[in-house]
Amino acid sequence: MAEKEPDEDKDEGGAEDEGHDEPEAEAQAEAPKAEAKAEAKAPPAAAKAAPAKAPAKKQPKAGKAAPRRAPPPSSASLGKSMVLFVVVVGTLAAGFALLGQERGGGGPRGPAWKPGQTVDVEITLVAGDKRELNCAATDEVAGRHCGFESPSKAWSKGDATDDKKTLRPYTSTDNVQFVAAGLWSEPALAGNLPTTRFSVKCKYTVEGKLKAPTFHWESGWEGQPRGEMLAGVLTGCTLVP
Repeated sequence: MAEKEPDEDKDEGGAEDEGHDEPEAEAQAEAPKAEAKAEAKAPPAAAKAAPAKAPAKKQPKAGKAAPRRAPPPSSASLGKSMVLFVVVVGTLAAGFALLGQERGGGGPRGPAWKPGQTVDVEITLVAGDKRELNCAATDEVAGRHCGFESPSKAWSKGDATDDKKTLRPYTSTDNVQFVAAGLWSEPALAGNLPTTRFSVKCKYTVEGKLKAPTFHWESGWEGQPRGEMLAGVLTGCTLVP
């Protein structure tokens, strides 16, 4: 009987040991499952570190070619353009110069009349022109002369008050300038004159050319003499209504 007791103790101790080993075995069995669940919940590493994609380049639609830029003009074409420009400008300048020579230059143009001709003219005037218009020159044309020999010296070679012999500067309505005598002796201008600018039509007989006259207008004497001017006499004047 004494030999059986230790065996019972051993069995009881062994049973107790086996009872303690079961929780540990269950814990070890549950550990891999927990790790698997954690791995399933965690996002894949590749998704976290996915690089940003570069924007795709737009490709031209099929059937539509990309627009082409025109090539810059070559130096040869630029040179041709400049030559053409110079030729055109030169031609226009020559044409205007020729036209100006035919009409007597720029500004109030000189007429194409010739001594001995009688032409129709329409002259623009104001009432004060009777006392303001005058000229200065040392020469005479067909016995007619300016009221002054120079801007500072009155005519000293004869009567300077006779209107039919005193030359004065006039401007036509078509911008022609000339000198003439006799306008203010015409009956049409003897009475009351309009208070505003008016015009008269006259017959102008060209008698010759006056050299280098200086003109006196309402504003005073001009600073330098004119070129050669046609001179003559005005007759048959009428007021333009």
